[in-house]
Amino acid sequence: MEQDDVEFLRDKHDHDGNLSVPFKKSLFQIIREVTVVTTRRILERVTVHYVSRRMAWKLLKDVPQSAARKAGRKMPTLVYICSVSKTTFRGYMLGVSASWVVQVGIGLFQFFKSKSKNENLSNNVRIRVLRQKVFLATVRCNASLIFASIGAGIGASLIRPSVGQWVGCAIGDLVGPVIVAVCADKVLHLNLNL
Repeated sequence: MEQDDVEFLRDKHDHDGNLSVPFKKSLFQIIREVTVVTTRRILERVTVHYVSRRMAWKLLKDVPQSAARKAGRKMPTLVYICSVSKTTFRGYMLGVSASWVVQVGIGLFQFFKSKSKNENLSNNVRIRVLRQKVFLATVRCNASLIFASIGAGIGASLIRPSVGQWVGCAIGDLVGPVIVAVCADKVLHLNLNL
């Protein structure tokens, strides 16, 4: 019995040292999310000041509420799906743009930070890695935007309009980059590690 206690305590001490890595990663994820939200707010301000009033209204519209209003108009289903998808595309664009800016910013930071640490890598290799990161971020964000819009339209027509739009948007946002990566691997034989 005492031997079990000793082994338990020894195992517990072995696991305590490994908690710093997940904690660091979760802190970086929190910082990334806060940065994306802040960047979105900055893009919203820029939109209000430098874009026409009509376009700013379309980009800043409350999309679930708009889907509910559109449902009240009794449109045909296909027209309703297309209308909600178009509205979601516009309304979701600033958030995806903010995510893209943050991802590219992180790639640039890593590019310049690695210059001081890795002197053994040539500039051509480092530039190729940066180009690949920017390309992957662009593909990922575009897939997320397109599939979230399609999912929002379908979700709004299958479930209640406001909740369905939100659920469809979330599902499309998660599934879109995966579908693009699988299609690129199967059809184009590209390895997109999204």
